[in-house]
Amino acid sequence: MKKLVLTGLFVAIAAGTVSADILYSQSFEDESWLGGKYYDTGDAAVNHALVNNAGEAAVNVPGLSAWYTAYDPPSVGLTDGDYVGVTNYTGNVGAFYDGNQGYQMSDTDGVMSLISEEFAGATNVSLAIFIADTGYEVWDFVTIAMGGIDLFLTVGDDLELIAGTWIEINATVFGGALDISFSGNSGSEALYIDAILIEGSEIPAPGALALLGLAGIATRRRRR
Repeated sequence: MKKLVLTGLFVAIAAGTVSADILYSQSFEDESWLGGKYYDTGDAAVNHALVNNAGEAAVNVPGLSAWYTAYDPPSVGLTDGDYVGVTNYTGNVGAFYDGNQGYQMSDTDGVMSLISEEFAGATNVSLAIFIADTGYEVWDFVTIAMGGIDLFLTVGDDLELIAGTWIEINATVFGGALDISFSGNSGSEALYIDAILIEGSEIPAPGALALLGLAGIATRRRRR
């Protein structure tokens, strides 16, 4: 399978290699999570948590919660019915990175985020993403962060440069919650997520860790 691999070392371990335990693994393979278009019943002008609706694709799965952040000025968000959540549709990706299903965000008309629980300790994280091969505007973006550290941040036209192939992201970070966010306002603009793996180990002794950089996610909002 064609893929691009991005590896980031965001926390340096001074000496030795520490084996890690699997803290969380998700490839979205539960068929009961499949469904039709997702219709958000919340207010598209207000930031809010998304909820699962009967008969619609699941946006929340064990260990991962979905969130919606409104554009400024607000748009329709996900209230008009969009293909988001767990899916087995392979029309864009050809095949999922792991198994037969994955997670999709598209035509969000706002920012849709998938956020994990908090994980303490030295943490290794890996996941695969696929950016649909289409045109993107300046307010479109994909960000992936953990514990306030950007693992991946691509905006506007730059999305087109890496679209159309699975991107494998591997990084070592110092705990926190995984946050995957996407902004797009067209059905052809889509992000697919698969094969999330979070590993953790005991925190090394003081002085064994050197933080190489902290950066918050730059949230971009569409403005007229």
